[in-house]
Amino acid sequence: MYIWGNIRYLINLTKFGHDCKSLRLNSLKSSIEKFFNNTSPTKHMESIKIFNQIRDLPFHCPESLEDKDYRCWGKNRILFEELKKNNFEVRFRVCDFLWSEQKIPRGITLKSPKDLDKHLYVEIKIDNKWVLLDCSNDSKLPSYNTWDGKSNCEIAVKYTKIYSPEESKEIEEQEKTEFINNFNQYKEFYISMNKFFDKLRLM
Repeated sequence: MYIWGNIRYLINLTKFGHDCKSLRLNSLKSSIEKFFNNTSPTKHMESIKIFNQIRDLPFHCPESLEDKDYRCWGKNRILFEELKKNNFEVRFRVCDFLWSEQKIPRGITLKSPKDLDKHLYVEIKIDNKWVLLDCSNDSKLPSYNTWDGKSNCEIAVKYTKIYSPEESKEIEEQEKTEFINNFNQYKEFYISMNKFFDKLRLM
């Protein structure tokens, strides 16, 4: 492993009395710190704690522009920001899905202005690999994600297409404006969705 190889090299040089100043110590120190920060038990547990806290915000579609946004878009944006604040490397991902293919009564999905829609989730870098996180559904619902801090979550929707990280970043920015412009078209649908999820939590 590159990091451990450098550590062993540094130790060997020290044993033989070489001048270690010639090494790129700052770069080595940065690599070591980054390695331990991303794999230490404390860091591992912190990422799981953040995920669970945001996942368990009850899924809720905003019923006004001032209302809380705990859709996939709102909750996964919060997850992104909280992980980023704690020095995790994260990025947005977006996928397409059809409302008509989800496990939601047809009488509700028909209220959506369009069948084809987009879903937001997050990826976090763990041990140099991108891991999928989706905190959309809270744990009071029949289907939700648990996360062990290293494995991929399930995407919360039955998707039809996944966009690249670059495309996803652009779509995420566009959605902020589209949400405001199109809110009135979605209002009735959002209210029906909230009632449906409230009933699921009581089952």
